[in-house]
Amino acid sequence: MNKLLKIFSYAAASAMVLCIGTGAFAQFSDMPEGEMGVALQNAVDAGLMDGVSDDSIAPYDYITRAQMATIITRAFSAEDKSEQTFGDVKNDAWYADAVSKAVAMGAFEGDDDNNFNPENNITFQETYIVLSRVFAFEPYELKYQSGETLLLGDCDASVLDKFSDKDQIASWAVDGTKYIVGNGGWEGIDGLLKPTDNITRGEFAIIMDALVETYIDEPGTYTDLPDGLTMVRCGGVTIDGLQTSHNLIITYGVDESGCKIVNSTVNGVTLVLGGADTAAKAKGAELPDNSYVSIQGNFYDVRVNAPYVYLDANAASVSYYKGVERSLVGLSFS
Repeated sequence: MNKLLKIFSYAAASAMVLCIGTGAFAQFSDMPEGEMGVALQNAVDAGLMDGVSDDSIAPYDYITRAQMATIITRAFSAEDKSEQTFGDVKNDAWYADAVSKAVAMGAFEGDDDNNFNPENNITFQETYIVLSRVFAFEPYELKYQSGETLLLGDCDASVLDKFSDKDQIASWAVDGTKYIVGNGGWEGIDGLLKPTDNITRGEFAIIMDALVETYIDEPGTYTDLPDGLTMVRCGGVTIDGLQTSHNLIITYGVDESGCKIVNSTVNGVTLVLGGADTAAKAKGAELPDNSYVSIQGNFYDVRVNAPYVYLDANAASVSYYKGVERSLVGLSFS
């Protein structure tokens, strides 16, 4: 099933109000059948991937770190760039902007020699780390005034026990891998994690297809959304009655036309990246002046991870809240 939810005009949809994709496969001569073909088609429809030519999707080509940075920044509609530079990323490289954006959003880091290694193929375990970061599968530590701490969203490494190749995971990758399995629900490919293997375009599409249930790319009101990870990638969206145990991500693509989540229960992470107050940002204000994102209902773990975002959560029951500098939240615990 195609996962791209859009509201179409009458002329485009001939009286259909809400449509889930077109169901038609893109015309790539090398599009595989089965699960990989469906996942690749969904990745194309969601704007994550293009063909390598007019008639080739290259499902078995490996993905480089630069290509992964490009896909991730597309998925999240990232715009801000990092001030960090890398010795092996030239300003005029085709991937320079994507690398800078991916670093700014916390998806990637450089190595000890301050290189990004853009042309290196990326492995499954490196991919798990990137996806755990951007999808907020990683936990965070709450610190109370009493001195007590709580690691919210943690999971035990025993979630990896069902994979026969778990011992191949590098020590530095265990946490990222366990979070994508334990918090993201990743079941592997043919029951394997394949941690040290380079990942192909088709395999990456399968992971994204397994992790993301719904992409919302058109303004409108959405009801009866399925239980699964939802990404809101534009402004002017109202989600009414979402009931999910998965994460809800309001991406950087949500502008000042805003996003409202009402009558909803989100038992995963509600990650707010978009809805920034651009006027406040432009003048370098200490805090945003206006709220463009609001939530109403029951929310277990709310994280505002971008500056100049004012989240109106006064009508929500929020168990835990994490913010960043120059963001603001209106909270009224019930």
